[in-house]
Amino acid sequence: MRPMSLFESGDSTGHISLNDLLDGGPCSADPPEPDLDRITELVCRGGFPRFTTMDPVDAGDRMRDYLQDIAMLDVKGGEASHDPLKMLALITSLARNEGTSASARTLTAGTVETGGPNDRGTVRRYLDRLVEAFVIEPLPAWSTHLRSSATLRSTPKRYFADPALAAAALRATPAGLRADLPTLGLLFESLAVRDLRVYAQSARADIRYYLDSNNLEADTVLTRGSGDWAAVEIKLGGSGAVTSAVESLRRVRDKVDARQAGEPSRLIVLTAVGPAFETADDIAVVPVTLLGP
Repeated sequence: MRPMSLFESGDSTGHISLNDLLDGGPCSADPPEPDLDRITELVCRGGFPRFTTMDPVDAGDRMRDYLQDIAMLDVKGGEASHDPLKMLALITSLARNEGTSASARTLTAGTVETGGPNDRGTVRRYLDRLVEAFVIEPLPAWSTHLRSSATLRSTPKRYFADPALAAAALRATPAGLRADLPTLGLLFESLAVRDLRVYAQSARADIRYYLDSNNLEADTVLTRGSGDWAAVEIKLGGSGAVTSAVESLRRVRDKVDARQAGEPSRLIVLTAVGPAFETADDIAVVPVTLLGP
């Protein structure tokens, strides 16, 4: 069971179905009401069922308590090397590297000043425990055929199971995130990936990411079998960011060898705010507060 998506918590209308989009359906709905302030609240509140009716700041306090409990828990049991302070420091380092495939070396370096684990073996062991406790969930890389000599990255990215976990680890608040758009962008991506995992499961689709050696990226790729794939870019919004995401998706479409992988069933830009619309070449731009299964 994953945390609740925005559709499940009543914070998305669900007027645009991901399954319908993947089947070529139209991207059309009334403009969403939520603004960026509401998105910051949803990021900090998260989708844990008991927290969805709480004030986002109070929910963040409860989430920090939950992380402290997780840090105290030796998931495998009985290992004398388990250190809750080191685990908490690693959780904070993971939050700073949310949505990346940061190496054990990078994560170790990020905990030096906070008493974190000082060797990569311990980091890897603690990461395994956090996956088992469903605090973090890896997002595997997509393996496909390309038209060019570029190579695809293969290391999974790591996301917290819920964006509020990352926000709590960073002690982020809605007010603080509104003043720090880069961090808000990372945590919004985490929220969007959480919801896409839920909706993709309903559509019987697998979810991965695309990143090649030329740093061309699609935040997620949804696959429903051989030759059936869709790419998604996630942006807070704004005309410039949306235009950039659309162009990036077009480059991904052109890079993938359609003779081997097939043409994409859909290219999608998932935003925090703004209208829903389609480009002339059928790229869907969808606010997350309109998306549903």
